[in-house]
Amino acid sequence: MNAVIYEDAPRYDTLLKAIMVLPVFFIIMGVYYLIAGKVEDATGMFATTLLMGAIYWAIFPRKYQILDNRLRIVLGGPFHFDILLDNVETAREPEGVSLGINFVTCFSSKNAVEIIRKRGMRVAITPSDRDLFLENLNKVLNDWIRQKGRI
Repeated sequence: MNAVIYEDAPRYDTLLKAIMVLPVFFIIMGVYYLIAGKVEDATGMFATTLLMGAIYWAIFPRKYQILDNRLRIVLGGPFHFDILLDNVETAREPEGVSLGINFVTCFSSKNAVEIIRKRGMRVAITPSDRDLFLENLNKVLNDWIRQKGRI
């Protein structure tokens, strides 16, 4: 059980990559403050860099996995977010504005997938190949529903 059926990497757009490079700015500012003799300011910049790096590492998705009984959003280190197939109503391209949990890595919705859950908030992700991801997820969902009906 829990075999990976399909796996996809998130699609990161240029703007988000630029935001992810922001800690480099704080390192440069920290070095500048060190050279200027402002040790407290430099310490603050380096601490900000560490905090931002830790947050980015923990919350940005590494991959999206479709397992035989759940959808897993793999984050940094031991962190992941699971959606049980029992709780998935449907998965589709987003329609309009959607409120929910966002693991999106693009500012455009053309690559987004919206997972509507029976209980809980909707979840948005951005796999690198939306059509193939949806095809695999819907196949696994249909198999899950069919298998559940036989039990």
